[in-house]
Amino acid sequence: MGGISNAQVEWALINRLKAMLDDPPKTKFNITQTFSLFSTILLWSKNRAWVGGYNPPPAWPDPIDARAHAVRQQLQNERIVDPPWLLSLHEPALVSVKKDQGAALAAAEVNADFQNMSADQFVKWLRDAFGHGDGRTIRPLHRHKGDAEKTWLIGFEIRFQASINSPNILHLHLYEADMRRIGSRLADLFCTSLSGGNKYFEEEIGTKERVTEAKTA
Repeated sequence: MGGISNAQVEWALINRLKAMLDDPPKTKFNITQTFSLFSTILLWSKNRAWVGGYNPPPAWPDPIDARAHAVRQQLQNERIVDPPWLLSLHEPALVSVKKDQGAALAAAEVNADFQNMSADQFVKWLRDAFGHGDGRTIRPLHRHKGDAEKTWLIGFEIRFQASINSPNILHLHLYEADMRRIGSRLADLFCTSLSGGNKYFEEEIGTKERVTEAKTA
């Protein structure tokens, strides 16, 4: 059967989110925009990569589900603090916006809870913190610098249980560079797995833009 498949449309969606994360549309709300793009990539990729749960079927009804599940298998072999993920272990210094503003913040140590966590464990934990938390699990992370009347949004602070019903609460500082790096890598893994590495597939949908976006009345 000809035409554009669901897998191709799905590939186009995540590829476009990655493109906007890598080369963001111009805005003064860079942290907010990055969080929006990153969150969408995280939620979509995690939900698709976990298809089949912990007991995937011996034969997949849809071969695309098998490709999506392969993303999870790749994530299991990498630590979230190692390349290419490189979750921050120190708070980044603020860049001065004006010459007369104060010195950069000291690089405090952060994210010790995740030093030995695999990428798949991190993706699942963060998706759960975003989507399953009852109550306040995410807060804006901001710092005062220079002008007492201003505060600078630098990322997000997430506190969420290590696992279901666990008394252990993990504490994450998620900065813009982390969201760009981790989100881009996750989207790249997802798209490569979904296309099966088929360059013709990617060129047809990406370069030739076979999937256009509708405007509603």
